[in-house]
Amino acid sequence: MDPTVGTALTQLESALNTFRAELEPIPEIHERVFDDAQEWLDLLVYKLIPHLSGEGCLVVAVAGGTNTGKSTVFNLLTHQVISPMVNTAAATCHPVVAAGTERTAECLEGKLIPEFLPVPLGDAADAVDSSISFRTVFVHEVSSIPHHLVIMDTPDVDSIDKRNWEVADHIRAAGDVLVAVMTGEKYKDNRVVEFFREAAASGRVIIPIMNKANPADDFDVARKQLAEFQSDVGFESPCFVIAHDFDIGENVNRSIEGLDGTAELRTYIEELDVQEIKDRVFQQTVEHFASNTKSFLENAQAVHSELSDVVEQFEHLVLSAVEEYEPAPGKEVGGLFHEFVQAKRGTLRRWIGSTSSSITKGAAAVGRGLTSGFRKRASLEVEEKQTEEALVEFHQNQIRRIVQKLITQYIEAARTLGDPVQKMVLSSVEELDTDSIIEQVVEDTLKTDNISDEFRVHAQQMLDSWWDEHKTKRMALEALDTGLAVMPAAIAGVTTVFTGGLGAGEVALASTAAGATFSAKVIELQFGDKMFDFISPWKKEQLDFLNQALLEHIVTPSLQTVYDARDPFENHLGELESCQVRLTDAVEG
Repeated sequence: MDPTVGTALTQLESALNTFRAELEPIPEIHERVFDDAQEWLDLLVYKLIPHLSGEGCLVVAVAGGTNTGKSTVFNLLTHQVISPMVNTAAATCHPVVAAGTERTAECLEGKLIPEFLPVPLGDAADAVDSSISFRTVFVHEVSSIPHHLVIMDTPDVDSIDKRNWEVADHIRAAGDVLVAVMTGEKYKDNRVVEFFREAAASGRVIIPIMNKANPADDFDVARKQLAEFQSDVGFESPCFVIAHDFDIGENVNRSIEGLDGTAELRTYIEELDVQEIKDRVFQQTVEHFASNTKSFLENAQAVHSELSDVVEQFEHLVLSAVEEYEPAPGKEVGGLFHEFVQAKRGTLRRWIGSTSSSITKGAAAVGRGLTSGFRKRASLEVEEKQTEEALVEFHQNQIRRIVQKLITQYIEAARTLGDPVQKMVLSSVEELDTDSIIEQVVEDTLKTDNISDEFRVHAQQMLDSWWDEHKTKRMALEALDTGLAVMPAAIAGVTTVFTGGLGAGEVALASTAAGATFSAKVIELQFGDKMFDFISPWKKEQLDFLNQALLEHIVTPSLQTVYDARDPFENHLGELESCQVRLTDAVEG
């Protein structure tokens, strides 16, 4: 065996164990990923990995078509009457396993024949009870069976009962050696031949037995039939026969004789080269497993994409909601400009200006909502409503509408999702407390009256740059400022302008004629053209605050189970894909 195959399998098992453990707390997604992959995963856990550690043994499955005498062969191989021998067709409904003490324990732990659910055999009649789950395998201890063997009786591989077709597939996967029991009537049955053809192609050893054979002319007819069966299936092997007048009776120690000097069947099986067979079956199983690994990962990738699409869809709704918010600056933003003008004044003007700063700050509230967006959305009312309280109320109303609309959109979007994601998201969204969320989002968004250090630096740099680059405009502004330094209302007017970004048509909204004149002059000097750039970083900060509040109070509670389900894919899918590539390369190499 190529050691790189073993390394790739070991790494893949470790990655799968971690991935599976992280998905187990989310049963809806765990089921989507692993339920259809259980047989594939069992091959890794119970066949391939044990083989790497040398813990494997030969599983000898007695298989064949309807009413060929499989249970008789099984009882002869175990030297005990374990399986009921019934003359009716399709009597055996469940596999029955016979093994030594240690292997019996391993079978009951699900380690050796993981394709089935192991149960100790209490009553032999259970094996023919069709009411018991078809995935059940009954296990019986036979101390005389060597440690390296496990012998299994099986239901018919050509049953008309469709559930037995799945059992047949499991038998083929479980068995390393298949004892093909047939009769003169059943050796060419299409379903039987196809079953053993697929087994031979997967590296299994097939040992043919012609039951109820005519011993005349040294089993001449049986020999021809056995040769034809081997040709149809595509293998060569020593053959065995049981004469048609054979009666097992109480003598379960009778031998199943081989043709042409071959040892009797039990001895022949015990002398098989376990390691050679296991290696061949292992190679074929690895190739089958590698092919299924790709399919498993394609399904996992599809589930991951579905979860990611849901997250993207719901987070995009938040971005759209945030775009509807129009934050209007308050006194702190306008105060930056006021501080700048104060710093640029001469000593006398700065002393005069400081005496009116309180009046200036009070009047600045008039301009907090006077951005173009506020103008369009609020349709400014009479002057007495243009207050700090009105601005706060305006913000609160905007946020309230945004939250209510977003939650409604979430409920509508959740209802369009497919299962199981719909259940995961819809129940969470419907549990949201809209009133409480509105309060929390308003608080988190509007708590930021203070100017951030980043915006303060930006504002200072922009104002300094403008001051240095516009000498003529600066001189005009200084001249106007000198004339208006003793006019608190005028100072309030300029604060209003630079706080709200007034256009020419908004000047009339200032509270005094002097303020309006001063505002008009400033706009005339075109500094107002810079106001958008001046305000933009602050506006972006406010939008970010709203975005974060919506993520925290709406998105995360709604999508927490989706985030939890997506994380294992994000953490381990890349590693699993790398393991799959290494395994495929090792197998093909």
